[in-house]
Amino acid sequence: MGADGVQELTIQVSDDYVFTPATVTVAPGRVRLTVQSVADELTHGFRFTPGGNPQDITEEISVIGPGRSETVEFEVDEAGDYLFDCSFHIGMGQTGVMTVAAD
Repeated sequence: MGADGVQELTIQVSDDYVFTPATVTVAPGRVRLTVQSVADELTHGFRFTPGGNPQDITEEISVIGPGRSETVEFEVDEAGDYLFDCSFHIGMGQTGVMTVAAD
C-alpha cells in the first residue's frame, strides 16, 4: 500500500514469455501497477485482455522496452478474475490473472 492509500503492485517481464508473478490479488479500490522489464532484448506490452473480465480496465502499457518500467493506475470495483496479457506475445502464452477479492 502506498503512502497515499493506493494498492501497489509490481510485475516483471524478461526475455521469456511470462509475467512474474503471473497471478496477483488485490482488494477492490484504486491500484497502481508497475510493469518492470528486466529483459535484455524483448519488448513487451501489458493490457487487461479485452472482453470477458468482470469490468473493463482500459489502462494499458503499449510498449515497454528492455530495462524500463512503466506504471498505470486504475480503479477496480467488481470482484473476480481479470485476465491480462502481453499484446505482443499473447500467442506465446504470456498471460496472467489479477484476482479482485470480495470485500
